[in-house]
Amino acid sequence: MTFEFKNAFYIKLGRGGCWEADAIENSRLRFGWRGQSCADINHGNWTIIEEQLRNDNSIKNKQRATTTLNGLRKIADSKSEDVWITFHESKLWWARLSDEPVKEDKISKYRTTLDGWHDKSLNGRTLFADELPGKLAKLQGFRWTTCKVNEREILQRIIEGGRSELANQIANNCDALCRQLKEAIIELHWKDYETLVDLIFRHSGWQRVSVLGQQAKGYDLLLSEPILNNRIVVQIKSQADNKDLQNTINQFSPNDYEKIFFVVHSPAPDLDEPNGVPDHVVIVDPNHLAKLAFSAGLSDWIEDKVA
Repeated sequence: MTFEFKNAFYIKLGRGGCWEADAIENSRLRFGWRGQSCADINHGNWTIIEEQLRNDNSIKNKQRATTTLNGLRKIADSKSEDVWITFHESKLWWARLSDEPVKEDKISKYRTTLDGWHDKSLNGRTLFADELPGKLAKLQGFRWTTCKVNEREILQRIIEGGRSELANQIANNCDALCRQLKEAIIELHWKDYETLVDLIFRHSGWQRVSVLGQQAKGYDLLLSEPILNNRIVVQIKSQADNKDLQNTINQFSPNDYEKIFFVVHSPAPDLDEPNGVPDHVVIVDPNHLAKLAFSAGLSDWIEDKVA
């Protein structure tokens, strides 16, 4: 879905954000300018308003008066083809304004929005402020009431729910690296393969409690997560099919272990889509293991092993 707009503006909804909750709940864009009348604003009596602002003792100089006037005009003249953004509850919110004139209630002056404030993109993704590009997120620190948003392309992409070209390039490069890591993992000596599995879980925050057993085809690790004290079993197999998987499932009770990781170096074809796998069992084939190794920062370790 595309989202077209003419201009984009940021607004701080009240001093310290004091009007944010009410404005968002009641679909309004709230602003101050208590010394100016709605009639003058709606009729565009900007000469009168400018004189009022220049004579306002709370405004220190003519430049500040001009800035204040321009900010009010942005709000008053904005049409439904513009988009307004603000921040509330650590999220970005966006709205379009209706064509209704400026109104005033006991709280402040306001303009009504076209269809409310939105904290999600068009594809349903919540717009958390800490996930936004810095060029947009920095507007949270803007000290005055309103300003124009210069990063139009970024804002449009955020509202549409799209990804940047740079992010796509990074994702493609990561996918390519994971494919190479998979090929390298397949070449690892069996003992190095076992060590890699151990390192992945330990780099992910799990602590090894003990080696549960040593067999011809592999061995099992018992690991513990230190904060919640959850326990998991990691069983490592050089080769395995669905029968081996079922034996492992029957061996370890879900009442005793949070998860069972069934790690296979060379899986049989019937492990591609196995039947009857409980939710607490995770099959880790070389593709999955490569992604885990990448996330754990073990690419250099694997590179050294196949160098």
